Amino acid sequence: MDFGFYSLLPPLTAIALAVFTRRIILPLATGCFVGAVLLALGTTEAVSDLGSDGKVQVRFRSASSFLGGEPSVALIYDEIESGSPVSVEEMLFFGELLGTPEVVVGISNSPANEATVEDFLKEFNSKDLGITASLDPDDDAKTVIGRHADTEELEMLTFAPEWSVIDSKFVRLVLPTSDVIQTVMIQSPKIFFKAIYESVISLSHVQALIFSLLLAAMVGTLESGGGMRVLIERVSARIKTRRGAQTMIATSGLAVFFDDYANTLLLGGTMRSTADRYKLSRQKLAYFVDSTAAPVAGIALISTWTAIEISYISDGLASSGIDDPQAAFAMFLRSIPYRFYPWLALIMVFSVAILQRDFGPMLKSEIEADKELSGSSKPLGDKCQDDSRHLWIAAVLPVLLCLITVLTVLTITGTNTLADSQAISDEDGLIKRIGQILGNGDSFLALMVGGATGLSSAVLLHAVMGTSLKICVQGSIKGARQILPAMLILWFAWALSGMTEKDGLDTGGYLASLLSNQLPIFLLPSVVFILAGVMAFSTGTSWGTMGILTPLSVGLSIQMSGEPDQLDSSIVLATAGSVLAGAIFGDHCSPISDTTVFASRASGCDHISHVRTQMPYAILVGILSVVFGTLPAAVGVSPWLCLFGASIGIILVVRFLGKRVEDELQVSEIKEPEIANH
Repeated sequence: MDFGFYSLLPPLTAIALAVFTRRIILPLATGCFVGAVLLALGTTEAVSDLGSDGKVQVRFRSASSFLGGEPSVALIYDEIESGSPVSVEEMLFFGELLGTPEVVVGISNSPANEATVEDFLKEFNSKDLGITASLDPDDDAKTVIGRHADTEELEMLTFAPEWSVIDSKFVRLVLPTSDVIQTVMIQSPKIFFKAIYESVISLSHVQALIFSLLLAAMVGTLESGGGMRVLIERVSARIKTRRGAQTMIATSGLAVFFDDYANTLLLGGTMRSTADRYKLSRQKLAYFVDSTAAPVAGIALISTWTAIEISYISDGLASSGIDDPQAAFAMFLRSIPYRFYPWLALIMVFSVAILQRDFGPMLKSEIEADKELSGSSKPLGDKCQDDSRHLWIAAVLPVLLCLITVLTVLTITGTNTLADSQAISDEDGLIKRIGQILGNGDSFLALMVGGATGLSSAVLLHAVMGTSLKICVQGSIKGARQILPAMLILWFAWALSGMTEKDGLDTGGYLASLLSNQLPIFLLPSVVFILAGVMAFSTGTSWGTMGILTPLSVGLSIQMSGEPDQLDSSIVLATAGSVLAGAIFGDHCSPISDTTVFASRASGCDHISHVRTQMPYAILVGILSVVFGTLPAAVGVSPWLCLFGASIGIILVVRFLGKRVEDELQVSEIKEPEIANH
């Protein structure tokens, strides 16, 4: 069924409500219900037993008059002597006389070639009739219909409910009747709850949820057990200079790559004394924490984002008729270089840290912090107690074991898959073979096993090194509980994505047909990046933004590229990467983003001051991500070359636009005596 513009209403409703309410769960649920109403309005059903004496119930779905469809069909059974068990043809001349399309079904009368319901469904659905047929789940598709069908009678299928159509010279009105309204009231809730149910019983979705909960529980254990805190304290004790302090804080942000929340809370809470010791403003600390947390989690191979990204990409591929988890994981891997904003945000952080230069509101904050902290003593910070000095091992080893386990399972499952298909060639290079193996591995299984290994080892090691087992378990539960709201977002996002797929509203197909002649395809990644940034800025959630836009954008890029089998094309990969990149960009600029709020709170910084000082840096990186990233990458330029050029641009801007705090202080000290003399 072609829903046309109506197919855009569910995601547009979700986006508009999210921007207006600054929430995401209720808007997603509302978008799902709008989709359910449209599916109820836009389709009508008829049921037939295909002349099988009631042995089966086959449901025929057609577009309703709401979409301009024909609400009735005539089935005429006709015996055929040989060939296929079933033949289906649409005859127009009889349909014109009756005002009804006529479908002639040929049924073999040969005992050796009897037609079954399965044969009928396969043949009927292969025709472009605008009608689909499906069997009730409890019925047997092997039921023979050839010996039961009455070939002398015409079976009329009336697709109820009928719409009231008023035609005039100037306008054609399609009005709902009481039967239509009643059907919508009954069918809409059924479609809604069915979509919710199917979104969570999908095997890949269940695996994604399990991995996310396991990794969040591991993060909670590392926080409550103290291992990560001890590790950061030991590293910070070795810092001797202001440059070293900033570089160490940025590097620690890379080390906590597996979760953005953990990154924010751990670094912000443990680095305050280090920032004060070297006269760094709390705004600078919050910037380092915030601008490493989501970017590193968004490009890491193993993080709480990984399974979710793969799942969203899988939904986008499904909307284009590609149901292959391995294809989703392969696209996830290949799109990592195309996530320009996260990469460049990290480059910006290290450029500021190493060059010791700032600009805009951040420079002013740094000058004020230097003046305020100049008279204070430099505390050495809390030293680790003797009984906990080795506790850092309990933080490092679980993460390493998790990563090693994931790679091991990917290697084993990928090798087995390629061995069965005999796709590995001795002529392939080492790098290509490694990519083939990882891309064909069972990603969700690997993530689940890795998450379980990381959690169990984190609890065990902390318990062995003196942390109470009760504290470890409580930390695991707390970590898993913190991610539950995100799980609810995923649940509704999956349901909404399912409704917009090709066999539903086909939103991606409509967008492709709408934009293919209006939008140059090379602009698609940039447009998606900006749209994701605006939505994330307005809603404050990167996960909700990805949940709505990733399936649509991936499916749209595949259909607009016109090469459904070429999933590694630059347009498709750049578009897939642009959703995540734009979502993180919008998050960094948004005052209502959860990670932005966490960063300011954990760092002891005024929240609005953090947003005001970080935004110029984020906007600069966002502009360079488009100019040096999405635009050239869309026309085939290597993403690594794009990243190199953009990185040079960032370094030059920081070097020549930024100013050193020491230089500005010297200038102010010179000016003050001059003013005093006057």
